[in-house]
Amino acid sequence: PGGLRVYVARARKLLRDSHDGRTTLDGWLPSLPRVKPTTLTPINEEFCRLEHLGLEEAMHMAVVIPAGGLGERLGFSGVKLALPVDVSSGATVLQVYAGYVLATQQILTERYGRQVRIPLAMMTSADTDGGIRALLTANNYYGLAKAQVVLLQQQKVPALADNSAKFAQEAGSPYSLLTKPHGHGDVHALLCSSGVAAKWLRDGRKWIFFCQDSSTNYMSTFLAALGASKERELALNFVTTPRRAKMALGVLATMVHADDARVAPLVPIEYNMLEPLLKSTRRGGAIGNADENDASGFSPFPGNTNAIVVQLSTYVKTLEATGGMVPEFVNPKYTDETRSTFKSPTRLECMMQDYAWLLSEDHAVGYTQVPLDFGYFPCKNGLKEAAMLSQKGLPSYSAASAEMAVYGAHASALRRLGAKLDAPNERSFHGVSVPLGPAIVLTPSFAPCMSILKSKITTPSAVHISGRSTLIVAGRRVVIDALLLDGALEIYVCERASLHIKSLQVNNDGWQFDELTESVLHSAQCPELLRMRGYTLRKRQQRLINIETPGAYEVVDGVLAKVSAVAAPLPGASVRADSGPIGGALEGSLPPPQCATWVSSSLTLAPTESLSVPLVLPTPSEVIIEVHPKQRGLYMALLPERGEPLLSWRHVLFDAPPCEVVVPGTGVYRLLAANPP
Repeated sequence: PGGLRVYVARARKLLRDSHDGRTTLDGWLPSLPRVKPTTLTPINEEFCRLEHLGLEEAMHMAVVIPAGGLGERLGFSGVKLALPVDVSSGATVLQVYAGYVLATQQILTERYGRQVRIPLAMMTSADTDGGIRALLTANNYYGLAKAQVVLLQQQKVPALADNSAKFAQEAGSPYSLLTKPHGHGDVHALLCSSGVAAKWLRDGRKWIFFCQDSSTNYMSTFLAALGASKERELALNFVTTPRRAKMALGVLATMVHADDARVAPLVPIEYNMLEPLLKSTRRGGAIGNADENDASGFSPFPGNTNAIVVQLSTYVKTLEATGGMVPEFVNPKYTDETRSTFKSPTRLECMMQDYAWLLSEDHAVGYTQVPLDFGYFPCKNGLKEAAMLSQKGLPSYSAASAEMAVYGAHASALRRLGAKLDAPNERSFHGVSVPLGPAIVLTPSFAPCMSILKSKITTPSAVHISGRSTLIVAGRRVVIDALLLDGALEIYVCERASLHIKSLQVNNDGWQFDELTESVLHSAQCPELLRMRGYTLRKRQQRLINIETPGAYEVVDGVLAKVSAVAAPLPGASVRADSGPIGGALEGSLPPPQCATWVSSSLTLAPTESLSVPLVLPTPSEVIIEVHPKQRGLYMALLPERGEPLLSWRHVLFDAPPCEVVVPGTGVYRLLAANPP
């Protein structure tokens, strides 16, 4: 907003301040947050209560991911969303995010008896737009409907060559300007200018969950955080984690201005700004004069994970008033102490989390604290930089640490349920120290939230997993009673099948993480996803349970057997027990009944017209179709939302007998009736 003239004017002011040693936070005095946090303890009763509340609110939620970055810093040639979260499953960052969105809306569809779609918007850039579109297309949008995914492309801004804000030119091209990204804060301006945020509000959306493109652990607790936002009616809710002093992780603080006593109730401060602020402000409630741990071993300031939940009505009003322009900053690298010459061109930047500065003191703001094992583990540093950080005892924020954090979060969830898993041991891969324990991957289809995970591990004390083991579970209808695992186990169950593991013991050579040799690490043939980690995964031996045929299956004493042609209901699924005619499609605010009838005796279809009756089936069902056309007959079909027809088009005459169709899966189906020309 404002065009180049306004951009240059802002740049000159910020560059002048930077030259004189001033920052955008001069005059602000930091203190510990004055607002009370919501502290989450997975998977206790309070956590599950908030998660259930969040699941109800997810009906009215949208998800936004700023995804303007490439993986160059990591040594990865693709977009960050294409990065494998872990080498065990190979799932990409975007696949995991989409998996949680899909799993959540499937739960809501079955719970409320009508189709639910959660919008997913991503901010792309000129560097990433094509790659993200190709990723979505190649993977059929990971099961999401194309219409529910919105891509908003961010434009770059002119790079600045000197303190006068002179535009820098492309090397070797006197007629081309050098441009650079403006930062992920542009997501707000794009949601405003595109009209997307306003449309979501008109459509009845109430919340937006913002997260970034390099840490999928957000999704373990996002429903509980959403529940906390609803319960406290927060206009803005940050998700935070315990932070140790000197970590490259921003914090939240209450800020009071020294000149006019203005108060910013809860705003983010970048990690490199915290200690200078503490040293320069000895009054107004400042905590000491250094970034230090307290008696708990952590900083008293909560660490900001950059996952935030915003109330959409307040958000849209704020966008209308500001155009979505969050505060900008400039960070030039000078050649010497005169601060007059740049090492390389700079530009103005903005950050997504600084939306908090646009809110007034009257807005309800807060934060939700999650345990460290479900906290912030981004994948952003290359192997060499990560090793340097690791040697200093600081988080490496590398591909290796991000991967081990995913395994660790899933393992922690099982431990908190009562399962017995060996503790991790410290391993070093080319100087990057990481905790390596059981490699656990509980996919979104199996564990979209912790409350549902709780219903699928029926006897946690009967689950034992050794420290060298790997466990991957994918499938909505998987229930585990007893599992003894010392090795590798993969479980994949298709949508129309169920698997009940009553007793299973697995002992095999398993999978092993091995450090790459120097020659392999520096070889041109070394895959990028391994080079950035410094290790490879050797899959020596595993037990594979891969069910691709509909039906109900059980594993008893390690033996897999099919026990029914129809899959078992989802664990913990609950529907109304009443029955009776329903004068319309199965849509409403309550789950559909276990037995219901759609009745109409006065439908008229002109030639070429058709009728679609949506059916929402929360459990595998039997559908009985009885149609008596009065004239020449109709064509009928029963179709799932995706995949092959359950009942292909057939011509139905007046005296046709009822047609019975067994639906082995669940979800949204359409009964189509068409009158031919």
